[in-house]
Amino acid sequence: MTASDGLEDWAGYGFSAELVRALFHGLRVGLYVVDHTGKILLVNPYAERLLNRPARQLIGVDPHDLLHRNADGSPIPREDCQILAAFAEGVYVRSEEAWFTRGSGGLIPVGVMAAPLPLDGGKDMGSVVLFYDLSRHKAVEHKQAIALAALEKLTDRLSLMAETSSVLASTLKVDEALRRLSRLVVPRLADWAMIDLLGPSGDSVDRVAVVVKQGRSGVECKQWEGPLPAFPETSRAPMARVLRGGPAVLFGPEDVAERIDSEECSSQRRRPYEELGAHSVIVAPLRTPRRVLGALTLARYETSPAYDSADLSLIGDIASRAGLAVDNANMFEEQRRFAASTSHELRTPLAGLRTRLEEAVLYPADVDPHVTIREALTVTDRLETIVDDLLVSARLRAGGPAAYEPIDLGALAAKEVAAMASGVPVHVDADRDVNVLGNRIQLIRVIDNLLVNARRHADRRVEVTVGRVEGSAVVTVCDDGAGIAPQDRERVFERFVRLDEGRRREPGGSGLGLAISRDIAHAHNGTLTIEDSPCGARFVLRLPLTDRRP
Repeated sequence: MTASDGLEDWAGYGFSAELVRALFHGLRVGLYVVDHTGKILLVNPYAERLLNRPARQLIGVDPHDLLHRNADGSPIPREDCQILAAFAEGVYVRSEEAWFTRGSGGLIPVGVMAAPLPLDGGKDMGSVVLFYDLSRHKAVEHKQAIALAALEKLTDRLSLMAETSSVLASTLKVDEALRRLSRLVVPRLADWAMIDLLGPSGDSVDRVAVVVKQGRSGVECKQWEGPLPAFPETSRAPMARVLRGGPAVLFGPEDVAERIDSEECSSQRRRPYEELGAHSVIVAPLRTPRRVLGALTLARYETSPAYDSADLSLIGDIASRAGLAVDNANMFEEQRRFAASTSHELRTPLAGLRTRLEEAVLYPADVDPHVTIREALTVTDRLETIVDDLLVSARLRAGGPAAYEPIDLGALAAKEVAAMASGVPVHVDADRDVNVLGNRIQLIRVIDNLLVNARRHADRRVEVTVGRVEGSAVVTVCDDGAGIAPQDRERVFERFVRLDEGRRREPGGSGLGLAISRDIAHAHNGTLTIEDSPCGARFVLRLPLTDRRP
């Protein structure tokens, strides 16, 4: 069909004026026609709407100069334009994605189809261009990209958690496990990391790992490892609050300098921050259901993205896993030592008992059976005491349920002192309403153990004070005896450890009383320590206060 064909011939192709009107006005695709010079001859109304330009701004204009752009809005060199190439060569072209400018100044993503169009009876070759809006498609594509990125991030984090569990389970040596963990999170989650562990008493800190990013891996900085000064009880430093049982904390770029307070700035704790720098920091507790064992600190430089709440949750989870791993390793080592100590403590009296019984059997004429029986009963009593104490210790360390109630520690201490048999006098100075939430039987056992121990070593007097200090209930038991050397102040809380003076004063003791007392303190989220004293020993029990009254 040619231009010279009559309308009756066009009708054979389904042509009608109504259809032309529908095609022109109702077509949901933008359309423009260019002549052989590349200028626009015709546009349809939908092109006006898509481009936010009236037809008068489009007719007679070069569409490349007016419309065609890169995705960033920059002009496209004419020699690089596929649509212009199609115009020049008179060929069909299809572009899955192009960008046109709108009258408002913005860009619209479009799909483009261009086909040659003979004009003036075939003398000149123009082109017809159809284009359609890809905005909705791009929006869906963007959502899919976001979802895919989130899925990839989740997969990466799940992989990291699996690797974390694997690394922590790879060795029962606590320091080595924590160093491996630090090398895992640097540089994947941090530019540098450090791990601090609380000592057994809960008031000393040991920095066991510091790892700094170097290239694509982490390098250990052992010069910063080692014991650190203890935090004052009144310290409000973020690390101090975390070590006391507070939640993980995040320092953003705007407050990282302010929240690492002056107490840390003036001490060895500040060195990594000063020498490495930090733009964003997370400090998370190494926590178990029973207590806090230490803290994991991760930091990023200004060149890395600042931490957010999702990172805080992830790192908190990693720190909790590390806390459980440390606790399990400590329990394994403790059980190993406990098995060896228990074997020794039970075998020694049993061996003596066996010897005495064998003598009674072999030499009946030389051995008084009544004496042998009395000695056997004495050994049996000691063995029974050890077994009972071991059962109590095992229950405490297993974290079994116990009935807790509000208890006035001052009244409890005074009552236990009043019930004691005669001996070294005990003076009590107790504030009123020093209330804690605890198990009465267990707390009585702690106080009795401390009182018995103090009277055993005192020369003339024992002092007991009960009061409130910085949000804690504090019970102090002091004697005026020889005291305990600083190097032995942690040892006496170990199972079966008895110093020479203690063995001399009470040969039949089990060596478990102080170990059980500390376990009870930990079970109540408290501490039991030995502190400096002008003379004698000074035992200090700290427990959280409660607003509830007995």
